[in-house]
Amino acid sequence: MTDLSTRGRRLLAALELQDPTLREETNPAREVALSAALAADRVDRLEALAVDVDPYIVTEKGAYITHPVLVEVRQQATLLARLVAALRLPDPKSGRRPQTRPMRGVQQPSKVSSLERARERAEGA
Repeated sequence: MTDLSTRGRRLLAALELQDPTLREETNPAREVALSAALAADRVDRLEALAVDVDPYIVTEKGAYITHPVLVEVRQQATLLARLVAALRLPDPKSGRRPQTRPMRGVQQPSKVSSLERARERAEGA
């Protein structure tokens, strides 16, 4: 098993408590749960680094940008949320899992823009 820190172990234990099938080595969702636990550890380490940095840094051109550590904290927290959501954990009260929805990819552009549709609706009202 992967070496996890406190936050990762705590998250994995909570996930396994909510869905005992995540303890099974043959369950593919276990890999997602382990990835979530590793992401939780990364967020923990990055948050510790973020305490000591200024929120903004000045570039060579004099522009203010968000400190990269803070950006990475946000990205890793988003990844963590998506991984936990991907597990589709059962509801504690009903025991039912959320409905699956496929990820949306690139779509064919519409021939009519949303602005044109709004104008048509406004004219028709």
